[in-house]
Amino acid sequence: MTYIKRIERVALAVSNLEEAKKFFEDWFGAKFHDEENIEDMGIRYRPFEVGESLMELLEPTREDSPVAKFLKRNGGPGVHHITYEVDDLDEAIAELERRGGRIAYRHTYAPGVTFEGKVWREAFVHPKDSFGVLIHLAEKKPIA
Repeated sequence: MTYIKRIERVALAVSNLEEAKKFFEDWFGAKFHDEENIEDMGIRYRPFEVGESLMELLEPTREDSPVAKFLKRNGGPGVHHITYEVDDLDEAIAELERRGGRIAYRHTYAPGVTFEGKVWREAFVHPKDSFGVLIHLAEKKPIA
């Protein structure tokens, strides 16, 4: 039995969110959601829909953010991560570890922090373990 519900979104790291937003709107008719900020990670992001698929743009707000480091390391924009949605993050991590996988980083937000109207719990599989792709496992629950 799989612990993955679906590919929830693909996240793109960019140095200029507005420029990238205009490109996706003009070329692909993207429908953008509200911009949000992840202050503790130094990121602002903008989810958007292209057809029936969800993507997001990530822009660093400080030099030590994971997105700033990605842009510097890779010489510019690109696919930052792929998000797999899970029902229960703890169960997903346990199943991944049973299969021999390893979690590189688990992120916990402060109580009351929400994104896109949901409470998120997250973990990341290191790209060295997943063919060069940063896999983001995300549990999204309605605000209680």
